[in-house]
Amino acid sequence: MQQSQAFSYPEVARDESAIDDYHGVKVADPYRWLEDPDSEQTKAFVEAQNKLTMPFLEKCPVRRLFKERMTELYDYPKYSCHFKKGKRYFYFYNSGLQNQRVMYVQDSLDAEPRVFLDPNAFSEDGTVALRGYAFTEDGEYFAYGLSHSGSDWVTIKFMKVGNQEQLPDVLERVKFSCMSWTHDGIGMFYNSYPKQEGKSDGTETVTSLHQKLFYHVLGTDQSKDVLCAEFLDEPKWMGGVEVSDDGQYIILSIREGCDPVNRLWYCDLHKQPNGITGILPWVKLIDNFDAEYEYITNEGTIFTFKTNRSAPNYRLINIDFSDPGESNWKELVPEHERDVLGKCVLKLPYSSSR
Repeated sequence: MQQSQAFSYPEVARDESAIDDYHGVKVADPYRWLEDPDSEQTKAFVEAQNKLTMPFLEKCPVRRLFKERMTELYDYPKYSCHFKKGKRYFYFYNSGLQNQRVMYVQDSLDAEPRVFLDPNAFSEDGTVALRGYAFTEDGEYFAYGLSHSGSDWVTIKFMKVGNQEQLPDVLERVKFSCMSWTHDGIGMFYNSYPKQEGKSDGTETVTSLHQKLFYHVLGTDQSKDVLCAEFLDEPKWMGGVEVSDDGQYIILSIREGCDPVNRLWYCDLHKQPNGITGILPWVKLIDNFDAEYEYITNEGTIFTFKTNRSAPNYRLINIDFSDPGESNWKELVPEHERDVLGKCVLKLPYSSSR
């Protein structure tokens, strides 16, 4: 029987003076110094751990076998479903072991596919990834986000779809953002944070505060973007929007953390005769964090939402914006007693003449 190997683990410094006081309860936090990844003390500790760990892993007799078998199992072509944007069809494809899947475009379902966007070509070392994208309603313009080294910070760039021409527009300081075009294709809503002191490359340990909602007009500099919503008294609030299926409304979902709850505000774009020129006159449909509401679709003022309001397993409800009191809500799909309602896609045919 092989004897277990004895390891000499690196000593870990304890800061006994690091104590938090939570409502009168004192909680020690002796390893708080490790929260600074750039300090010399943290770097030395990580290096000492690696010196202990790596030789052990390199001597593991089954490590190579696991890698070879997992590579073999994962090496097969992977396709996504086609989706139509404007007059063209798109899908994602990975030949087997590509780091990132590639987006292809077809002029028709019978046409020869061609590469539209290859995230593997964003950088030589493969550390730049696609993080979100959005087409205009007519499918002629394309916005896409780039993330470096796994960071939550995103840079948004733009492309003309027909000839895949890269446009000069660039949006920076984007994080936890929506990407939603107005149906006229003039511009796109997105979220950005103010410039902050210190690092903002994904390795920072400070919280980002005061997220803002902007509207970017295609072909203009980011400095000209229109501020549409901000929450000066609530620095942790984050608010992303979605343009309704008929293009008339924008739905603002406000969250404060990761809990399944949000506030729900909206604005009627048809009541903005001069276009989007500043903070929008938001109607506060749901102005608390009691439940979660996810926009599904609408037909006129009748809006369908997926919600866990009085339904932990979720249900679909209709709210008439012309008479939005909760007593007037209509249940479209009731909550299941056991199964949780998952992703919902309900698209109604829309005609501008109705």
